[in-house]
Amino acid sequence: MRALVLVLAALAAGPALAKSKKAPEPAPVVVAPPPPDPLADRPVVGEARAFVPPAPAVSQLSNGVSTWTVVNDALPLFTVALTVPGGSALDPAGKEGTSALAVECMQRGAGSRDAAAFASEVERRGLSLSAGTGADGAYAVLSGTTDQMEAGLDLLADMVMRPKFAGGEVKKAKELLLAGLQSSMDEPAYVANRTAQWLYWGADHPYGRPSDGTLGGLKRAGRGDIKKWHKASWHPAGARFTVVGAVDPAKVQSALEARFGAPWKAGRRPAVVVPPAPVHDKEPIYLVDAPGSSQTGFYLAFPGLPAGHAAAAPTRVGTIALGGTFTSRLNSLLREKRGYTYGVRAALAEALHGGTLLVRTRIRADVTGAALVDLVGELEGIRKGISAEELGKAQGAFRQDIVETMETVSGTTMAFANLHEVGRAPDSLAADLGAVGSVSLDAVTPTMAPYDPSRAVIVLVGDVAKIKPQLEAAGFNKLSVVTPP
Repeated sequence: MRALVLVLAALAAGPALAKSKKAPEPAPVVVAPPPPDPLADRPVVGEARAFVPPAPAVSQLSNGVSTWTVVNDALPLFTVALTVPGGSALDPAGKEGTSALAVECMQRGAGSRDAAAFASEVERRGLSLSAGTGADGAYAVLSGTTDQMEAGLDLLADMVMRPKFAGGEVKKAKELLLAGLQSSMDEPAYVANRTAQWLYWGADHPYGRPSDGTLGGLKRAGRGDIKKWHKASWHPAGARFTVVGAVDPAKVQSALEARFGAPWKAGRRPAVVVPPAPVHDKEPIYLVDAPGSSQTGFYLAFPGLPAGHAAAAPTRVGTIALGGTFTSRLNSLLREKRGYTYGVRAALAEALHGGTLLVRTRIRADVTGAALVDLVGELEGIRKGISAEELGKAQGAFRQDIVETMETVSGTTMAFANLHEVGRAPDSLAADLGAVGSVSLDAVTPTMAPYDPSRAVIVLVGDVAKIKPQLEAAGFNKLSVVTPP
């Protein structure tokens, strides 16, 4: 009983005791400040710095050969590009690939050196020396360190003026080219490109015949054919030198004059007749069968522009917006949204006597029909114009491409050599940059009119048994199966 009374008494006294003694204040809670946000203060994007492409020093050799020299002394390197007119356009009918065989053989022994000695000397000096051909002309490219330029020019002069064309080397070169072409014909994108050019320009047109030849044409081309082609092509009439690197223009002029001036005997510039492209209207979609292929090569060719055309700037802008960057319309839809391809490109391909607007890609075989529907939809959309945002992005992308090209000696050489070859002015690169930068939205829309699917040559290379039903189900019923050249 006493115990219970004591417990009750303690409970009764509890509140009084609590009132008589103040409870301690809780310790303040310290909240650490959040870490600074590195993106809180956004950097201010200023105006792009003005970029002016370098201007070449222009001169001429005693035999009339035009020479452009661009000084780039960031590194002790140089590149020399020599172009001559003619190229694969001079291949004899039925012997397509004569020029490709000739330029391959030019690299296989020249002057006093046979093939092994010539290759050894190029390698010993750390040089790169090659030759090639295209529809508008042939070219040779020499590059290395500047202390080897004089020796390199000696080798280039031998290759251009004194190739051996030894019978055994011609045979080896032909076997190599035939094997390479046969291998390339297994690649859907390559076959699509080749077939579309043939169908767009025509089998007898200089731009329609493959510059790397045909299997039959290469087999028929012989030593006499390549010697005749070389004599008609490699002489000063129409030849052009483009030199870039850590060089002195006066010394370049002297070195070239000693080897390619008076010693290089004049000839007659080859006469090449290049007719306009035929008009295409509502042609079938051409299919090339590649049984078992997991991809379909797409190649679309539209009417384009010759080099230096007044409409080139707005056409470039619209084409870049269509398929010239990662965020372009075609790539955004077919790659990013649909997942049909690793990438799709649209480009303005200019040539001396004409050009094309091109769209090319490789698509998963199982979505060929759906992809073509999407692609045609984007072509119709671009013909209605582009947005202000697309205009700005395209102009920036074109500028960035030129800036990046000018960062290397080889890139600068090829950029100026291409202009030089087609007879454009030395300041054309700067002019193109300015023209693209000043393009207005209103100017773009009319230049997109050629992207008309009804005027295109469309070539698809894939497993016809798989892709033909897809195309027909998608409404593409006008189909024609062809054999590539």
